[in-house]
Amino acid sequence: MFEFKWLEDFMSLIELGNFSAAAKSRYVTQSAFSRRIQALELWVGVPLFDRSSYPIGLTEHGNKFVPYAENLLNQIKVTKEDFSLASLKTDNTVRIVCLHSFAINLLPNLLAQFNNQLSHLNISINPSVQGIDNHFQTLLDDSSDLLFTYNMIGMRPSISLENKLEKHILFKEKIIPVISPDLLKNHEDNTPWPLLSYSEHTFLYKVVNQLTKSISVPFSQVFETTLSESLIEMAINGIGVAWVPMHAVEKELIKGTLVTAFTEYSDWTIQLDVVCYHSKANSRPAVLQFLEEIHSLKN
Repeated sequence: MFEFKWLEDFMSLIELGNFSAAAKSRYVTQSAFSRRIQALELWVGVPLFDRSSYPIGLTEHGNKFVPYAENLLNQIKVTKEDFSLASLKTDNTVRIVCLHSFAINLLPNLLAQFNNQLSHLNISINPSVQGIDNHFQTLLDDSSDLLFTYNMIGMRPSISLENKLEKHILFKEKIIPVISPDLLKNHEDNTPWPLLSYSEHTFLYKVVNQLTKSISVPFSQVFETTLSESLIEMAINGIGVAWVPMHAVEKELIKGTLVTAFTEYSDWTIQLDVVCYHSKANSRPAVLQFLEEIHSLKN
């Protein structure tokens, strides 16, 4: 699927002449930037850059592609300005990008606490954007107003981007081990606990894996996924023990379909700060009011 940001990547690489500088200017890692350039070349069907030269140069096909890229970017800019610039000043929509589990549980629970304070706002939540670099990019290109995420290594903006964003620390989230009552009761002593794990490329995998590798209790991984919701369903069905966000299992803990595992080890509960980012350039009244209410709830 073609993405217009590839065209901006293309023009940035032409201007700066090397992948490292271009990636920095686009606020993404060099590996992510390189993948996006490769995706553009795959979509066009021909190599656009001669990677054997320094600074990197265009191929014959790349030179022919430049006017097309410039024309498309100009049309996109004009279209966006025509349809959004005036309306955003009075628009009551607050656009939020976030993790999938945040959209299902955390944000609905958080918004419910506002009662009628935000009833005149239209809250739009988008959990479909993949990759934290892309999350931050939506704030810069004004396709999102706010980003909700965890304050942890790998989920923070680059140093070059920090001065463009404002961070609000909201509250602490617990990542707790949960298990079905039957599995807890029937698990045999001196045998490994079946572990339901996040996939290796997810952010929660890093913090959970670091913990499970450091404790003395043996685990045997039996399942992995990118989604907390899948881990929770597997845990409910007695397949294993999983570390999941507290906000995602509150109902299950109340109903008793899940219980907290390893209650004798309080330090096996992981605590992470939930934070909200927004662009300093975004001063829309609806966004500022939303942030004001968030702060009042925190205090």
